[in-house]
Amino acid sequence: MTVEELAVLLRTSKGAVYARHARGGIPGGLRLGRTLRFDPRIIAQWLSAKSASAGGHS
Repeated sequence: MTVEELAVLLRTSKGAVYARHARGGIPGGLRLGRTLRFDPRIIAQWLSAKSASAGGHS
């Protein structure tokens, strides 16, 4: 998953995704040269866990 795809999914900017990843706030990031990619399975698990910890409310 690209940074742009993740930004759309999270309803945020690409810059916010890069910043949050740099702070360790988004799991599953992998640098491939100058490109940052995310494992969609890890992102799905992370979002599911965040939703559950928030009581299932979005």
